[in-house]
Amino acid sequence: MIAGKLRSQIAEGTLQPGDQLPGHRDLAANFGVSLGSAREAISMLIGDGLIETRAGRGTFVAEASQLPAGVAAPVTREEMEELIEARELLGLSIVAMAAERASSEQVARLREAVGRMQAVVSDADAYPEADVEFQLAVAEAAGNRFLLKALQDIRSLMRRDLELSAGAGIRRFGSLHFSVDAHRSLVDAIEAGEPDEARAVYLEIMSRHHEFVIGLYAMGAAPVRAKAG
Repeated sequence: MIAGKLRSQIAEGTLQPGDQLPGHRDLAANFGVSLGSAREAISMLIGDGLIETRAGRGTFVAEASQLPAGVAAPVTREEMEELIEARELLGLSIVAMAAERASSEQVARLREAVGRMQAVVSDADAYPEADVEFQLAVAEAAGNRFLLKALQDIRSLMRRDLELSAGAGIRRFGSLHFSVDAHRSLVDAIEAGEPDEARAVYLEIMSRHHEFVIGLYAMGAAPVRAKAG
């Protein structure tokens, strides 16, 4: 996905704050995607605060942090535990509401989102972005704009969380097929209109996610913020 590739370039420093991006047509040609896909990717990254537009000049890598005001990226084990806890509490309500409210069109979009996850099932860089897109699609199906906004506000944090989990899952099992299967089961529960089953599947997903991510901290493999001085 073009958005994921640009996001990685920004995170790695290949694209620096203040760097100008090529125009939409050039981006589409460079990445071998449609013009519409390039526009969608730029809009997504603007929404995340990673890219900003400057009138009459084009699009640039944002100078400001993409994280919500007053929120630092989770680095310590305690911070990550809090993020996973928040995601779980939000998610349990969201998936149950989606099971009660999702339209057939929204279910179809969820299945398309799972298909995109399947397409990058062995890619630890691309899979987290596809997973985030799935989470947001479920929130849209829940039909509550404020819950959707809550997830959008922590989108960048979720992606960092999911990057750790994806890497751990691929190292352990070789791919993330098990994750795709679980998300497909979640869509089945939503389509069947079974909120209790949707919550049970979501809890299973988050329990495995918690095991993977916190396991990295136990092994000393997760990032640790340097102490001052």
